[in-house]
Amino acid sequence: MIKIARRFWPALLVLPVLCSIAFRRGPLDIEKITANMVTRQVQQGKSVTMKGEIYYQRSGSMISHFIFPKEYVVVANKFGETKVYDPEKNTVFQYQNILFSTQSSQFYYFFTGRIADMGLSRVGYVQDKTYNEGHLLVTEWKLKVPSKKNAIQRVKIVYDGLLPIYMHYEDFDHKVFRKVFYYNYQKLDLYSFPTTTTEIIYDKGDSTVSKTNYSDFKLNAESNSPWFNYVIPRNAKILQ
Repeated sequence: MIKIARRFWPALLVLPVLCSIAFRRGPLDIEKITANMVTRQVQQGKSVTMKGEIYYQRSGSMISHFIFPKEYVVVANKFGETKVYDPEKNTVFQYQNILFSTQSSQFYYFFTGRIADMGLSRVGYVQDKTYNEGHLLVTEWKLKVPSKKNAIQRVKIVYDGLLPIYMHYEDFDHKVFRKVFYYNYQKLDLYSFPTTTTEIIYDKGDSTVSKTNYSDFKLNAESNSPWFNYVIPRNAKILQ
């Protein structure tokens, strides 16, 4: 079976962030959802394609089952606790960071109607500028409380109508270190969701490009699967 190098492990951690879903109470509650996912990541001239399925519950619990090129299971929750399990080796890699919370995600913002600020207000940012570029609306955001320690100093969001199509993140030197493009929107219940996302991360003169496609969405009763109750074996060896 093909091995996934450690340099690609961050993708396994980031993908749950991109794919996790949280829901609000309403007439059309979404209690749980499943979706297929294909991600192609290119880094330092090398590429890897990952295929898997997402299983999410409104409680914030999410299971990501990767089936290609190697089987991995990623378990994440709303507290930012993330575990990457290798069934073949019976090993688990653990990580905790609020950035990986299932409530800090693309799906959370789109399925809770928070696309007006993409969750920035909740994490300490305020709108700084608003202007038009042709038919597009642009909003720029800055830290409410200035801090040189924060890696993200400014954020830019571009909207086509009411839907965000682009975001980028700037550091203290005003350098853009992350870009995200949203497109191929699909209507799911009352929500429009971008089924394709392209992310570019710049680091030390190099870049990592990830393109993710989502498909075959199943909501509520249609998304019945034993994977919603998956638990990593207790005897799995913890990797340091």
